[in-house]
Amino acid sequence: MTHPLDGFTSPEPLLVVGDDQAAAAQAPAGATFTTIAAATDIGRGWKSVLWMTTDRASLRQRASALPRLGQVRVVAVWLTESTTPLVVHPRPEWSAITSLMAREAGRGVLTVLRFAAPVPAHQVLIECARQAADGDRGHGGLVVGYAGRDAAPGLDVRAPSFDHAGDAGDPERDVPPDVVVSRLGAGAPRTSTSEGAGEPAVHTVIDRAPLVVTDPGLEPVDEQVVNPRGWRKEWDEPVRRLAPDQPLTERAIADLRAVQGLDVDLGTADPRTVAGLAMAGVPLRATGTNPRLSDALTAALGRTVDLDDPLAREQHSVTTRRAALDTHSTLAWRRGLAQRAGVRFVAQPRVSVLLATMRPHQMDFALRQIARQRDVELQVVLGTHGWTVDEDEVRARLGGHDVVVRPHDTDAFFGDVLDDAATVADGDVLLKVDDDDWYSPYAIGDLLRARRYTGADVVGMPSEFVFLEELGVTARRNHPTEIHNRFVAGGTIMIDRQLLRSVGGFRRVRRFVDAQLLNAVEAAGGRIYRTHGLGYVLRRTASGHTWQSDPESFRTPAILEREWPGFHPPAELVIEDGDRP
Repeated sequence: MTHPLDGFTSPEPLLVVGDDQAAAAQAPAGATFTTIAAATDIGRGWKSVLWMTTDRASLRQRASALPRLGQVRVVAVWLTESTTPLVVHPRPEWSAITSLMAREAGRGVLTVLRFAAPVPAHQVLIECARQAADGDRGHGGLVVGYAGRDAAPGLDVRAPSFDHAGDAGDPERDVPPDVVVSRLGAGAPRTSTSEGAGEPAVHTVIDRAPLVVTDPGLEPVDEQVVNPRGWRKEWDEPVRRLAPDQPLTERAIADLRAVQGLDVDLGTADPRTVAGLAMAGVPLRATGTNPRLSDALTAALGRTVDLDDPLAREQHSVTTRRAALDTHSTLAWRRGLAQRAGVRFVAQPRVSVLLATMRPHQMDFALRQIARQRDVELQVVLGTHGWTVDEDEVRARLGGHDVVVRPHDTDAFFGDVLDDAATVADGDVLLKVDDDDWYSPYAIGDLLRARRYTGADVVGMPSEFVFLEELGVTARRNHPTEIHNRFVAGGTIMIDRQLLRSVGGFRRVRRFVDAQLLNAVEAAGGRIYRTHGLGYVLRRTASGHTWQSDPESFRTPAILEREWPGFHPPAELVIEDGDRP
């Protein structure tokens, strides 16, 4: 039988590092095999190192446990259940790369880096883990250590490992942990006589003892690997039951994209698998309960859903993935630890909403859309175009959100109005919204979620739902979602403030300001991601837009998925009487 690594050659001796002893059967012939746990004592003198692990999630989780393996000329990573080859951008401190190869290997992928001179193997492998996913690489300010157990899922290459929780208080440690997640209680009896077997001492760097946590809850799911990217609105296979041994790997999730949905008994299914599948957007139809799952996810999974209806199926997927991301992701897990330790934690960036309008009669409507946003920290910068309004009045209508009003003359360029708003904004990210479109209460939060799990420079939603006022119909277009794409709706563009500055801000134009910005981002090599389209409805009227188009162009057969008479928004939009067209 052909081995997946046939054709892979490297200078000997070759050291193969696997997650556990069972992986030894897959190691190339003639290589020396060790597990990560045993690699500390394996010695040096290797010419090549190959790390075998399941996928990007396991690569990222185990990176902090890698010991120093000496200097080598060839470093390879085999992800045995991954879908996309890992291409690594070399760091400047490495010696020159003579060859970089990334290819499929069996059900996984193989990456091989060859160097002109020896490099520290563990540093290259850790960098492979860093670059394995594109999402946020920060840790929110929380330093987590582990005692007597493996690190939790997610990338945390600085996470220290201790034999005993008490070792975390070592005064010689320059970067002590805020929290130590321990398999045993800090004061539990042990056979060891180590001085570190007791409670951690107060550490002078943080002026307190690290908090020992023995009940961290369900292990989190790495949302930067397990997420809705690759979601499909259509399916090839009918609903089936969740298999008891269903893996939560990249390959397994990719295989489930073709399935209409899964029936799940929460009382018997592995709760972390359920949380991960929900996070990936796999439609789940659940019965029963499991106390290890969050109340929010349990409630979302328990709702009745018609999986034969494509729109209802997607809405259910969006609701459950949101609940899973908010309560079972690595971000949520670390936030919970930080709260227990009383440590400042930055979960999501602050958002400055940029609203430029020349229509005073649309202000109340637009402010209601913003005021409904849930679980986000907002600043609103209102650029009035040819009129003005009292800032306190705007603040009152927004329920106390930070507000800045910037008035402009009627003849000001639309791009200048937006650029001025961006200049005075103080958010980490900026979101351009339109004054006449409808937004779900979760719209901004969903954009932030997508920004975290994709690492995209710009995130937005498609103009999938369009209310055509002239025709009196709502059209749903067949835009693909949860993909990297060069276009998102202008009223949903979320961009990092530094990137906006680097491309020159909003261009001084009267029309097509959104197209100018997306074009500039693309030209600069920025990544644009389109998340789901169920949180936004574009309004098209006969006049009043900075760009005009024939309403029939929104309902051509090639792009029209479905159509309803009248105003028919997605289910999760909140529509009050004053919001109706």
